[in-house]
Amino acid sequence: MLWLTPFLRARIGPLVWFAALLFFLSISLYACATPDAQAIGPYPTNYKEIMKAYIVENYFDPYSMRTVAISAPRTGHLYFQQGWLVCFQANAKNRLGGYVGLTKTAYLINRGRVVTSMEDALLCDQVSLIPWQEMEAQ
Repeated sequence: MLWLTPFLRARIGPLVWFAALLFFLSISLYACATPDAQAIGPYPTNYKEIMKAYIVENYFDPYSMRTVAISAPRTGHLYFQQGWLVCFQANAKNRLGGYVGLTKTAYLINRGRVVTSMEDALLCDQVSLIPWQEMEAQ
């Protein structure tokens, strides 16, 4: 690089940084676009039991839910974590005893447990939900 004139050195420096940034971004996007089988984990055949345990533990009044539906797991990611996405819909009571309205939440299951979730997830509008009668209030 010493043989280049100062003018060319000033021009090539930003190009090298731009090329490095472009390379890094393309590798990052490729990693996000292709699911890694090891990072995703095995298919959760017992996803309803996993979800039920999570709901009973984390919802304020899980036994008052209405209009409950769930989707089958599919590969995906939430917040840079990979796993199996399950969409869940319910109308449950809040701490004041009133129903909050129908909400759709995406849950990410990885290796037999819920690792993260996203309320009002738009991706849940694109999947078919199956009624889950056993979780509804009796």
